[in-house]
Amino acid sequence: MKNRRSIFRNFAGKRTRTVLNSHPFSLPLLVLAATLLLLMGPASLFAQMPGHLEPVDNLKFSVSAAPLYQFKSDVNGGGDFSVTRYFLSANGSAPISDRLRLGVGLTYEFEDYDFSNLSGFTVPNPWNRVDRVGLGARLMYKVGENWNILAGPLVQYAGEQGADFDKSLMYGGIIAASYRASRNFAIGFGAGVFYRLEETRVFPALIVSWKITDRLRLGNSYRVGPAGPAGLELGYMLDESWELAVGGGYRSLRFRLDKDGPVPGGIGENNNWPVYVRLGGKLARNINLDVYVGAAFGGKLELEDRHGNDINSVSYNTAPMVGFTLSASF
Repeated sequence: MKNRRSIFRNFAGKRTRTVLNSHPFSLPLLVLAATLLLLMGPASLFAQMPGHLEPVDNLKFSVSAAPLYQFKSDVNGGGDFSVTRYFLSANGSAPISDRLRLGVGLTYEFEDYDFSNLSGFTVPNPWNRVDRVGLGARLMYKVGENWNILAGPLVQYAGEQGADFDKSLMYGGIIAASYRASRNFAIGFGAGVFYRLEETRVFPALIVSWKITDRLRLGNSYRVGPAGPAGLELGYMLDESWELAVGGGYRSLRFRLDKDGPVPGGIGENNNWPVYVRLGGKLARNINLDVYVGAAFGGKLELEDRHGNDINSVSYNTAPMVGFTLSASF
């Protein structure tokens, strides 16, 4: 399991470190500003890239499980809906050589939507139960003592129950590089290109790890959680085992609809900005528990036909969320 205090440890940069010694917060503050603008990528797809950019010397394996409930929220035009989500993930990585490491990750996500009396949407019950199964692989290569490079393909099935399998596949790839600017600050940049059911999009990704003080840190959120791995989180260590954090991100969940549903073979999409408070800590040596309380802001439901042509989109009110994550590493 990745260290909660920092996701990078093997990079050093002489020139950047000299600048930081003169102006200790200038580069981190610039990165923080850029992060708030660029960080929020498609979490459901980036989640298929398990782990972080730090190569380690031995075999690593981790599993995670998380339920998350999004409470009932009013939809513009009338009606409301709620969502119950369940996440499972398994990730492993092993060294190939002193500089090269291979990782593989498998994820499963189930969403159960409960719509009630929608009147501002084209159909009152546009979709119901949605499954996502994702597989990702990545190669991590250490370049000298300063840089790591990561690249790998992703594929994901995303469809309502009853959707055609071959029309519910999304795929793409991601490439990223990381650099350690100082002992307490590291940064990584990357981009992903994804085919997402009748559309192709490019998403930037910014990865940051900043140990501000011995207890306070700024970094990316975790793969299994409200914001997924493309979010940003500020955490404070309460003691050696427990951390209190606040974070957020952007989630864009797109999926194929039931071929026999009210919009046969169409496309549904649920977008929002989750913000949360997390209390996380160790239950045992290799077992962690994270409890989340938060809300989804700026939510929007979108409906398209089978060819990706817009049919309808509506906004929904802020929706409270609660959940937890149980994870183990070996």
